[in-house]
Amino acid sequence: MLESNLSSRLGVKLYFVYFLNVVDWICTVSLLSTGLFYEANPLSRTFISNNVLGFALKCVLPFLLIFLSARFLHILEFSQLKVADMLISFALTVYLFITLDHFINFILLLFFWR
Repeated sequence: MLESNLSSRLGVKLYFVYFLNVVDWICTVSLLSTGLFYEANPLSRTFISNNVLGFALKCVLPFLLIFLSARFLHILEFSQLKVADMLISFALTVYLFITLDHFINFILLLFFWR
């Protein structure tokens, strides 16, 4: 019972990480379009200007990986689920900070961009 509860909670966390990943991509493209910001991630810099490639690498590929991961959570042992929970929680925390940073940048743009 505890394992299935943890497994379903991890599935929800995984999809929330995916949602924040898509929000990150949309916010990044929007902020870059102002010309006042640059992509800090050197890996993303290579594909962020190509909308089709950016969409594929930031939206489609992560969805497939998260979908497959969520489908196979039930085969993990409890100790593996706890490690997965820590890793997913870490990713969630990182994306929450990135999203907060994007929103702060939008607020700065709103008040200081002329």
